[in-house]
Amino acid sequence: MCKINSLKEVSDIISIVTPLILLIWFYYSQKQRLSKSYFSEIDGLYAGFTEPISTIEDKTGINSGIIMNIRDTDDSGFFKGEFDFAENQIKLINDNILTRNIRDGIHTFFGKLDFKLYISKSRHPFRLRENRVYNGSLYIVDRLDFSFDNYKIEDYLCAEYKIKHFREMQTLKFILKKVYRKDRPELPKEFILYKKMGASFEPYKNVKEVVFRGNTRSD
Repeated sequence: MCKINSLKEVSDIISIVTPLILLIWFYYSQKQRLSKSYFSEIDGLYAGFTEPISTIEDKTGINSGIIMNIRDTDDSGFFKGEFDFAENQIKLINDNILTRNIRDGIHTFFGKLDFKLYISKSRHPFRLRENRVYNGSLYIVDRLDFSFDNYKIEDYLCAEYKIKHFREMQTLKFILKKVYRKDRPELPKEFILYKKMGASFEPYKNVKEVVFRGNTRSD
């Protein structure tokens, strides 16, 4: 075991350790500050068309899409919300446009995104490879107004998706990872959603008008 024999040795040790402590403190303080900034960007409306999953024989004119509302993201990256997944079939019969609703269901979820530090530099928002990418998970649940005294989140899980968040593009990619309950409503195995930016952002506007036409929504 090493012995410290003089004040000079103590001083030398302090001079070595202090910069390391300051560096670690600076890293974690910066990470905490920047993570809060990142998580504050997550809340909002997201939308996108999806691949139809309907098994009906006549697949002409089928439209499928999701509108997702993420809210209450905390400083650790946990969030919650709902998304509406719908499919319809639009046909032109005798010059009349007829819409047939195939499915429309609202799904409750919670999730988490993980923050990591990136080197600060100029990034083109529409170049995928320049985007900062963050990973996470989304869990679809039966409900969030659970029985408080006997609470076990595992009892409410239906399915789990992996998330990739492309920050500059404000885009979320979801890939089905695990199904916890076979009796859950069928959902796409993979889908991509784009954040709403203004009243006329096309992905949200188009999904709402094409897939959810005729539906009364309160977005």
